[in-house]
Amino acid sequence: MDHLPAKRREKKKSSNETKRTYLRVGDRVYHKKFKSWGCGVVLETWSSNLPGGLCYVRILFQDGKQRVFDNSFDSACCCYYTGITLLNRIEL
Repeated sequence: MDHLPAKRREKKKSSNETKRTYLRVGDRVYHKKFKSWGCGVVLETWSSNLPGGLCYVRILFQDGKQRVFDNSFDSACCCYYTGITLLNRIEL
C-alpha cells in the first residue's frame, strides 16, 4: 500500500486555449448575404466556462437591430461560416 501512485491532477486550461473565437468587442463587420443590414460593430462577446459550451457575439448593425451569432470556430454554425466578414479590428 505504500507504493500507490499519486492522485493525478488535471491541468486546467485557460479559456483562451479552449475557445477559438472569431470576433472581439469593437470589431467592424458586415454580412455577405444581408447587405441591407449595413455594417455592424461587435458590442459584446461571451462564452461558457463548461467544456463544449457555446460562444456568442452580439452585433449592432446600421439598420438599428442587434443580432446574436455563434462565435466559435469549432462550431459548424460559426458566424464566419455563415457570412459575417471582418472589416477591421479595433483594439480597445
